[in-house]
Amino acid sequence: MLVAILIVVAAVLSYIGFVPTAALPAYYQHAATFCAPNTGNESFGIVLLEAMAAGCPIVASNIEGFAELVAYGVQGLLVPPANPDALASALSRILSDPALGHALIDKGTGYASQFSWPAVATDVLALYERLLSERSSGQRSPAAEPAGSPAS
Repeated sequence: MLVAILIVVAAVLSYIGFVPTAALPAYYQHAATFCAPNTGNESFGIVLLEAMAAGCPIVASNIEGFAELVAYGVQGLLVPPANPDALASALSRILSDPALGHALIDKGTGYASQFSWPAVATDVLALYERLLSERSSGQRSPAAEPAGSPAS
């Protein structure tokens, strides 16, 4: 069965090459799933958030940067890095189970919205306002002290 699935996937798989940033959401929205088989060195995984925000179910390697964003079976499916059998199995699972794909999309889009520019700007503004308030009242937040300062 796995060979048959891979043949079907290969028949509809296209290498697009460079895609301008403005066009990425349309590609994500038309994809059956977003696959990130990275093997390491991802500090955050912004590409996963972009795909989630566009409503694309995620299959990604379970590496540090990605595992910080994706809870297995909630926002996407994680597989061991450099494990093509696990990757194929996870892709097959999403492609053959529309309910799972829709559930991952629902959770992923909600989760990704926390990282939108308006949400991040609101959080940063709230932090600045809190720090200014503490400064004007003479309070000092331990989080606001630079590492190695006399107060820390």
